[in-house]
Amino acid sequence: MKLAKFKALVSLDEQAIGTDLPAEGCPFTLREKGAEHKPNAFHKVVMTTDDGEPLRPGDVDHIVTMELVTDTAGPDAFKAGCRFDLWHGEKVGHGLVSRRLVF
Repeated sequence: MKLAKFKALVSLDEQAIGTDLPAEGCPFTLREKGAEHKPNAFHKVVMTTDDGEPLRPGDVDHIVTMELVTDTAGPDAFKAGCRFDLWHGEKVGHGLVSRRLVF
């Protein structure tokens, strides 16, 4: 198992989530853009906001830190510039990795 930790800009869809999401330790699922047909394309992550504010529907480019433990994501996964969809029961937004901290 490997720890992947990275910074990202996240935007939430306006109507995808009915309430604010906590700033600390909120679980999500990521799917890398372009990996829709690959096995193991979904990755569970814990996301925290860098400013300590909760995520709100309609947020655009909110700076977050994401952590995931994986044995399926390869070394090329989640590099700077990687785009992903954000899921929380359903697709709720999208994001862009700004930099990788640990892999």
